Amino acid sequence: MNAPEPALVAGAVDETLSLRVADALDRPILYRWHVEAYRAYIEQLWSWEEDWQRRDFGKLFAALPPLVVMRHGVGVGYIQTQARDGALHLANIVLRPNARGQGVGAVLIRYLQSTAERQRRAVTLKVFRSNPRARAFYERHGFEPTGETRMHIEMRWRAGQCRQR
Repeated sequence: MNAPEPALVAGAVDETLSLRVADALDRPILYRWHVEAYRAYIEQLWSWEEDWQRRDFGKLFAALPPLVVMRHGVGVGYIQTQARDGALHLANIVLRPNARGQGVGAVLIRYLQSTAERQRRAVTLKVFRSNPRARAFYERHGFEPTGETRMHIEMRWRAGQCRQR
């Protein structure tokens, strides 16, 4: 089985943001950011099992190496993407609390969308059902619901759909 192909690569995103490949030394801090970002939503859907979360995070870290989001040279989050099924899939976007609400997420989503547009692909993602704020964010950026599971709302963006603000 081949390793997943990332949808985004390390490099400049704009004049303030860049992406760099995470390494093993980043793993503990990225896991802490994962907990900060997702624990409350996961606890609303099922119980938080620390051992399982650590194992699952480690598997995804190995299979789909995160890109650390750097703002002015400081790590403010991470993103995991992959090219699959004719689309660019956003597996995770995690921002530190001090980077939320400042347009960082919007810049990253527009960057992923422009990459998808150049490749004539859609962008897909799943959002926790327990996170209406994230769902609203993606809807503002032109994503539409395409399906549901017990835990997630599946969403898709295609070039030419209503554009983000």
